Amino acid sequence: MDPTRHRGDLDAKILDGVAVSRHRSSRKKSSTKHYPRTARLNALLQQVVAEHLERLDDERLPFITVTGTEIDNDLNRCDVFISTLENDPDADEEILSILSEQRIPLQSAIAQQVKLRKTPEVVIQFDPSVRAGARIDSILASLDLTGEESESDSADPGVQDPDTDSEPDDVTFE
Repeated sequence: MDPTRHRGDLDAKILDGVAVSRHRSSRKKSSTKHYPRTARLNALLQQVVAEHLERLDDERLPFITVTGTEIDNDLNRCDVFISTLENDPDADEEILSILSEQRIPLQSAIAQQVKLRKTPEVVIQFDPSVRAGARIDSILASLDLTGEESESDSADPGVQDPDTDSEPDDVTFE
């Protein structure tokens, strides 16, 4: 190794007439919170869970969307976040009890489709961000929206509204 080179220098090679550079520094250690393998597993588990729930033939279940999954770093537990179009807390408890009955077959489907040493314990819960967004939408919908009329009145008086233009649309330029 050349003693004048420092860590982080670029090392260039020529392959088939094309210069290819490679960074020589060691890789930075990623934080344990955002580990790429768990991100890939989360996406894969979301797909497997969604396909399994789609195949369920239970008339008591409404349309369910799997909004995300979070597997912990030691791969022991997988939180599955779901949402429905209904916003009824009583129905939520019934949906969770029906889905808790399906936990073992769901874990079996994960074990068959995903190559892992151990199958994580699946915990199904409603996505709090979807519920918070729906609550914000309902609050905004309940507000009095009289601000729309005053917005057009407060526009620049020198600029006319194109809908209320009294002049003809034919304009000629010389």
